[in-house]
Amino acid sequence: MINFRPLKTIFLTSVLTIGIPMIASQNVFADTLTTKPYTVKSGDCLSVIAHNFGESLNNLREANNKWNDLIFPGQVLKVPETTSSTAAQTKSTAIKYTASDLDMLARLITAEAQGEPYNAQVAVGAVVVNRVKHNLFPNSISAVINQKTNGNYEFTPVLNGNINRPASESAVKAAQEALSGNDPTNSALFFYDGVTPKALTSPQPVSIVIGNMTFVYLIK
Repeated sequence: MINFRPLKTIFLTSVLTIGIPMIASQNVFADTLTTKPYTVKSGDCLSVIAHNFGESLNNLREANNKWNDLIFPGQVLKVPETTSSTAAQTKSTAIKYTASDLDMLARLITAEAQGEPYNAQVAVGAVVVNRVKHNLFPNSISAVINQKTNGNYEFTPVLNGNINRPASESAVKAAQEALSGNDPTNSALFFYDGVTPKALTSPQPVSIVIGNMTFVYLIK
């Protein structure tokens, strides 16, 4: 079993340029926002609440002035109800994609992160989105997922065929969320599962650890 994703030597001298996706301005959001109360239940997280109500995570954060992920059962949140004009703006995506791209990304997430926390599944999707946006990687989802470096596939499920398995329901939601611009990794470009070799991440900065997965930035 392969316990980590390879970091390719061709990027050793590269410099990471972090792109920041465009979102609807706070002024427009504030002018058109109405909210309704929602009581947090056990097992809830902000991204799932936002998805269940058909809203963006950013809008939910703005409505509650909440920029961390700490919530607790019994807490009452304001769930935004946007007007059609605001909804049109917040439906913009991080990158352009097709239904086929969405399916492929969801299948990759299933193969890479099934059994991991939902936020880790979103993070795997975000890594692919970040690569599409980065100038050192191909500029489409399918090309990124199928990319080879020095003859080796970047993603193990493409090599072993696990990417051909149907996507799970949670992976489809996670893919949609990543494509909408939600990035728990803050622009990471690589991830590992299991125990991450310290020799490959030191002094390389680790972005975040979610479940059994570690997300890291571009090797310098």
